[in-house]
Amino acid sequence: MMQALDHGPAHLPQGLFTGSPERVLAGMKVHANTISHARLVALEDTFQRTRQFIGHESFNAHSRLFIQQPGVTGAALADIGARFPAFLLEAGEGANVADLARFEWCWLQSYHAADAVPLELASLTALAPEALLDQALVRHPAAYAESFASLVHDLIGAEVPSVAESYAVLIARPHADVLISPASALMADVLAAAEKPITIGNLIARQTETHDDEAAQVDAIMQALAALINAGALMAA
Repeated sequence: MMQALDHGPAHLPQGLFTGSPERVLAGMKVHANTISHARLVALEDTFQRTRQFIGHESFNAHSRLFIQQPGVTGAALADIGARFPAFLLEAGEGANVADLARFEWCWLQSYHAADAVPLELASLTALAPEALLDQALVRHPAAYAESFASLVHDLIGAEVPSVAESYAVLIARPHADVLISPASALMADVLAAAEKPITIGNLIARQTETHDDEAAQVDAIMQALAALINAGALMAA
């Protein structure tokens, strides 16, 4: 049935529905319009800032072309926008618009991420130095630290202080609400290193390999860790 909706009535098996072919085709057209409308609404709901920035008519034109791309119609409504930022770039909207859509997609991914208990800074400060180095960390499933085009930093910076000047935007959902905060390049690197479980000791060793002033770099890493933990971006592995 979905093949018929996406590729035409020739893909509809004979005998799937009762009634004359004309009645079946009329019913399928109504259903196809409903599904197409649902996909367009899903894109509008996901990329509200992007739609507002480029205008409804332009956004709608892009959306209608996008849902005709191979593989898009097979995605669930919650996942249909995954490739939309890249599509906007290919369609000529430029990095600013594509990155605005990418920010909105990251925000939605954070919103829908699995619940998980974030690591609290107090649990680390109570550890002895040896135990602290052995503590394993991993990225919270709702945490993202991404650098975006200047337009995105400016737009979000109007609402969140310091984001306009920051290297990256930290998106996290430690509890019920998605939180936005500025992130340094080191914070983004640390979060990327914690994509898989890693001990604090190994994290420090990895980040200090190419630095002459190891003591200063260790201090910077610990500050970055503290900022990520306070934002709810890490959890114990």
